[in-house]
Amino acid sequence: MKFILQKPLKVWKINQKFGQNFNNFYKELGLLGHNGIDFFAEDSTEVYATHDGRVTFTGYDGAGGLGVVIRTTEKFDYYNATTGKLEPAYFKTIYWHLKKDTIKVTGGQTVKAGDLIALADNTGRSTGSHLHFGLKPIQKGENDWIWYNNEPSNGYNGALDPLLYFLEAIESPKLTATLRYFDT
Repeated sequence: MKFILQKPLKVWKINQKFGQNFNNFYKELGLLGHNGIDFFAEDSTEVYATHDGRVTFTGYDGAGGLGVVIRTTEKFDYYNATTGKLEPAYFKTIYWHLKKDTIKVTGGQTVKAGDLIALADNTGRSTGSHLHFGLKPIQKGENDWIWYNNEPSNGYNGALDPLLYFLEAIESPKLTATLRYFDT
């Protein structure tokens, strides 16, 4: 079964795509480029869950960015570029630069696609209000609280291009060539 995302915002406008490298910030983090998609989002724009799942994190990172992480509760098909095979995997989505005191979900909570989870802002290392959205395929570890990235050495800390998983992108004839490998 394919993993398909819904829009995290009502307005679908991308400021920075996955893999783009506009500045040295990504090199400083040991990345090849941007490890997510930056969506245009004015201050206090509503941010929605893109899939059903369980909230695994809400809070601040080391750079002061406020975020939410949601993990799927079932496995989906995932093309592992390292092995060149279609494999089952859980996925986690990452929503960052959220506004202080606006997170509507808590750790352990079950959410549905389309549920309001927070409001956008520019907390942390950010050049302006937007939503940083990330996607990583993951595998369960030995214990319930241990999870591993499927491709930690892919140059993006295990992140994949989320655009390939959005319903709007999948249905777009302009992306047919880009998505060809996704259907193998």
